[in-house]
Amino acid sequence: GAVAHALLSRPPQSPPLRAIFSDIDGTLVHYAKDFTKHGIRLLSSDETALTAIVENENGDRRKCRLLPSSTMGPACISERTIELVDELRAEHGVMFCVVTAARKSTMVSRWDLLPRCDAHVCESGSRIWVNGIPDEVFANQFVNVCGPMNREVEGADERMEPLWQFYRKLRERVPGLTMDSRSYYGMFRVGTNGDVTIEAALHDIIRTSLPDNVSCATNLGKYDFYPSVAGKGGAVSYLQKLFGISKSETAALFDDDNDLPMAEQCGIHMLPGLTSESVKAAAICEQPSWYVANTVGQGVFAIEECLEVLLDRARVDSSSSRRQHLQEQQLQHAEDGLRKSDDIEELLREVKEATMNVPMAKNKVTR
Repeated sequence: GAVAHALLSRPPQSPPLRAIFSDIDGTLVHYAKDFTKHGIRLLSSDETALTAIVENENGDRRKCRLLPSSTMGPACISERTIELVDELRAEHGVMFCVVTAARKSTMVSRWDLLPRCDAHVCESGSRIWVNGIPDEVFANQFVNVCGPMNREVEGADERMEPLWQFYRKLRERVPGLTMDSRSYYGMFRVGTNGDVTIEAALHDIIRTSLPDNVSCATNLGKYDFYPSVAGKGGAVSYLQKLFGISKSETAALFDDDNDLPMAEQCGIHMLPGLTSESVKAAAICEQPSWYVANTVGQGVFAIEECLEVLLDRARVDSSSSRRQHLQEQQLQHAEDGLRKSDDIEELLREVKEATMNVPMAKNKVTR
């Protein structure tokens, strides 16, 4: 509606869309347990072939890829989503980066099923690959908090840095807390299983004992702990500087609390889902410029809607860029023409002056 129109009808001098940072679970990919609540049906699912088909209430169907998850089962990403991202990148030069709290093993298992990306970020922003290459420069900024990037195979009990000291403190002081450090190096995750007593004990120790260089975010009902320099917001800020892209040239696709630091780094905000109550309240009451999909909660149909809006924006940007380039060419041709005209006039003046300075030959007088 009005927000989509505003995204397309941007002021002529506003910067173009140059990059999109997207959360994965609940944003780019979707679980049947969530989208079936909004009228979307999972018609078929083949976990061997990693394919699925979903259908909305209008009978529209989408072929999907099934992405594995170590804890939540397979998730759907539509082939149309892949096509939209490909078009944004190939036709309009918009960079696309995924930013997730998922562990390394999950990211690696999903890599070839996701859209082609310019950067992959996982473990709540503590691990970055740029064009498929691990970014050790970023990781070295907080190696004193969580340890080196290549050490995730070690057990949490052997790690001496502040992040892992806090992990062990939680395990000792909050009985019943579920602890997860598997295949993580720059974060760990805990859960309370909905127990209010465990929840209260966890909040108390976070309030009194969380190290200054460690941060916490909620995600899909879990608590993620990671170096404060990292996080989704820190990773996006780092990549913006690396790519030379400003906040106003960047869009965020997101749905949950732990995505908010990433969203704060971006000038355009797109929500295919509203997973947490705080994000829902912000989108409805506090942030009128945020675009909430008309198909919000409807899984692949909602993310496609958001990507279509961004693609329309990119087309407007490309059209404006072409017009500007044509105008610059026309101006250059006009200036070249004027210079040629000036050159001709200067040449004529030089010829005239040279002619006037040539001494006239005297007539011979014959007697």
